[in-house]
Amino acid sequence: MNTSNTQYKINHRLIDVFKSGKIFNQTIGFFLHDDDFSSPGLFFEIVITITQKYDKSTFSDIDRNDKILLPENPNLILYLQGGPGFGCSIPTEYSGMTKILLDEGYQIVWMDQRGTGLSEAFEYSTFENYEISSIGEQFNHLLKYRADYIVQDAERIRQYLIGDNKWTLLGQSFGGFCCFSYLSKFSNSIKQVLVTGGIPPIGFSVDEVYTQTYKRTKERNLHYYEKYPIDVKRVVEICSYLKENKVLTPNGGNLTVERFQQLGLNFGGFGGTDKIHSIVTKFYLEVKQKAKPSYATLSLIQESLSFDTNVLYALLQEAIYCENGMSSQWSADRLRYAKGNEKFIYNKEQIFFTGEMVYKSMFDDYSELRKFKELAYELHEYKNWTNLYDIKKLKSITFGEIPIVAATYYSDQYVDFSLTQQVKEKYIAPGNLRQFITNELFHGGLRTDPDKVLGSLFKLLDGDID
Repeated sequence: MNTSNTQYKINHRLIDVFKSGKIFNQTIGFFLHDDDFSSPGLFFEIVITITQKYDKSTFSDIDRNDKILLPENPNLILYLQGGPGFGCSIPTEYSGMTKILLDEGYQIVWMDQRGTGLSEAFEYSTFENYEISSIGEQFNHLLKYRADYIVQDAERIRQYLIGDNKWTLLGQSFGGFCCFSYLSKFSNSIKQVLVTGGIPPIGFSVDEVYTQTYKRTKERNLHYYEKYPIDVKRVVEICSYLKENKVLTPNGGNLTVERFQQLGLNFGGFGGTDKIHSIVTKFYLEVKQKAKPSYATLSLIQESLSFDTNVLYALLQEAIYCENGMSSQWSADRLRYAKGNEKFIYNKEQIFFTGEMVYKSMFDDYSELRKFKELAYELHEYKNWTNLYDIKKLKSITFGEIPIVAATYYSDQYVDFSLTQQVKEKYIAPGNLRQFITNELFHGGLRTDPDKVLGSLFKLLDGDID
């Protein structure tokens, strides 16, 4: 097994047990000791929750506080969350995606990736707790949160739970990227792969990715202003107000023009356009009524973006596209000034919102990100990234060996449709990566309509549709 010269030891502790109606959850922490660290004894705690249909015979030992309970012949599906830097939402009801997967006969493993959810949190205090003070040491530590390490964690947990048996992967967004890293490194551990909005842009430069991202975000802006033409003037007036006044968010961040434009990240989700319009309307009226936005509105804007609470999302956003000597060089920031992107820069006629992009200004504007400013510059200049994908292996995996099926969204703001199709043609074995393609859903289609998305993927696996 290839673990990039990193040796692991593993044990577990049971954190929580939850039973409600038809579902049974066990939340388990795994201690993964990493001898590759310069600090002896440093380890990660990775937390998973296993969700199963409740069955009295299987769970007769429910009161034991140390035993991982699984059926005799488990059929595990590992859910890899989007991000980077977000934990899983653990189900408490027999509904939605959980119900569909359980009814299909799976036991669901929700893994909070390194630094997320219930796993050991990554924030600036992480460096302080481990006495990691220099930028070089911090940088080396942060490299351990990349997809290659995430899949190593998952593989060790798989072995611990089911030994030599295989499991299924379900990856949403960045979790889909992780699925392809997993295929590259541990294909013998995988039964089948389901991906929703997450085919990685293998073989494309960071600039090529963000060139497409700007195009998709421009389309979302045009749709927004077509739906709410009154907001053309209002957004310009709001941005002019922010240009002339120092406005702080409740946690001490700067609400600048660029930060306000970042609300466009919401375009990529169901109802995002209406959400932005609601904020614009509220902000505009408050400035007209009392010459400043209310605390409630500032709080809403602060909570609409997750960069303060999920710092890995900002730090590693461009790094997830880097390998083979690439350096992002602040790609999104540079391409903002490319020809055709003029409306993403402040002007007095029409201003576009931005999207899933990281800018230099964020490390001044967001109160938590300020602590990482120097480290962020190191990250965006770095070139010696590990390889995340084994193209030769991906080209060799057939549908009969490990079927790969994917939900691909034609209007996806975050994962470009055209790049996805080119990756399929260039780097996946012919006949594998069978797709459910739709223009009815956005990037979060799995959450919006799990019946349609998962139902279509299961049909692809069964060969019912092409």
